[in-house]
Amino acid sequence: MTRKTGSIITIVLAVLTLCPSFFCCVFGATTLAGRGTYELGAESGALPSWVGLPLILLALLAWLVPLASWFFLVRGKTD
Repeated sequence: MTRKTGSIITIVLAVLTLCPSFFCCVFGATTLAGRGTYELGAESGALPSWVGLPLILLALLAWLVPLASWFFLVRGKTD
């Protein structure tokens, strides 16, 4: 695998992971601020604010996927 192929794979992974995790992070931040709600059929209510912290941490954890792909596929390759 060449450096160019590794770079393309890293960019595709970045788009596929960073876009959804950004929205998960935003949802976690609004929930942490106390403005998160849920709706299950006819039942709805407010989410506890502590639910936002794991959402933010999981979103930030997903940001490590493109970094790891760059580390293993591109770094150190001489083309």
